[in-house]
Amino acid sequence: MTDAGICRRSKVRSYVGSALSAWCLVGPATGLVLAAAPAADTRYSSTVIQGEVTEGKAFEKVFGPDFTFRLQPIPHGWSVEVRVRGREDDISRFTPPWHSVPNPRDIEGWHFRNADNSGPNDGSVNAPQEQRDFIFSPEVGSTIGGQGSNRWPTPEEMERVAAFGRGTLFIADLTLTDLEPGQTAGIARMKFQVRLWWPASYKGTRQGGP
Repeated sequence: MTDAGICRRSKVRSYVGSALSAWCLVGPATGLVLAAAPAADTRYSSTVIQGEVTEGKAFEKVFGPDFTFRLQPIPHGWSVEVRVRGREDDISRFTPPWHSVPNPRDIEGWHFRNADNSGPNDGSVNAPQEQRDFIFSPEVGSTIGGQGSNRWPTPEEMERVAAFGRGTLFIADLTLTDLEPGQTAGIARMKFQVRLWWPASYKGTRQGGP
């Protein structure tokens, strides 16, 4: 994003980028920290979801045999979640990285601003930008990191999650709030597109899923 793509609206600034065009070029899972290659003999189903959210409101869309894509409101933005029908846990929660920098599932206004919130992010804030990659699997919360688990997943378990399901969310349009220096920028409105992949053989957890 550059200043050329910014429109002032009193204390609100609207960022309009070319994320959707970029998505056509980069393809799935580009930049994913843990991106084990799917098995060569695995066929994947996919779907594209487009939507718009406003501050404090959730977004939900059912996809695949028994999944729900959700944008859950958090302070200053939203968090990406994937759920399985009948369960409340987030099966994308093991998307790396887990420490040091913001997780790509969390989309917050300050990610797009510089360190003192006086202008667009000039590299002084280490945070994901318009493209957000994540992984998911119905094993998360069940056979991986299930109830009572007191450890992080092993590398082998993480590879299984990454090989099962992936998503790439692109922010097409973003309106930020609280842009005064010293404040923490939030998001008033976001238009997005997300593409999701999962094994074509998966028929749902109630029908012999993993």
